[in-house]
Amino acid sequence: MAKRANLYLAQAGQAVVMAEFLARGWNVAVPQVDVGDDLFIVRDSNGQFTRAQVKTASAQQRSYGYSAQFRLPLKQLQTVLTPELTYVFVVRNQQTWSSFTLIPRQDLNRLYQLYGIGTVAENYLLLTFQYEQSFLRCSTQDLSKYLNNWIQFPIIDS
Repeated sequence: MAKRANLYLAQAGQAVVMAEFLARGWNVAVPQVDVGDDLFIVRDSNGQFTRAQVKTASAQQRSYGYSAQFRLPLKQLQTVLTPELTYVFVVRNQQTWSSFTLIPRQDLNRLYQLYGIGTVAENYLLLTFQYEQSFLRCSTQDLSKYLNNWIQFPIIDS
């Protein structure tokens, strides 16, 4: 049952991320075949196109706030593609969705290469995010600037 619940949670996370992009005025498409991209994000007025990988987790309550663990393939993290990939991390915390964390693939890969964030297990990188109010940390690195980092996706007025 836990595996099935995780599938539902992952789809719910993807749906809430889609809804946020749509509310901001961006068009969203789901690829028919998932080869690493969960969403295609398009600015209709100029054709700007971005690929997104949504990662969803359940919060674990901690004395400082809460934590959440995410798993992503190392190959995906280290592969440069055009257009670039943006990771969108979303956490279900006490029956509600927490802040979105948007990290461009190249930034996350740099943090992994330079500072060794996360833990490698087989061919995956496990990231434990620690949330404390408006502060986000992973492996002692401050990732707060990525919390609700919609700068790449501003609200589009009709």
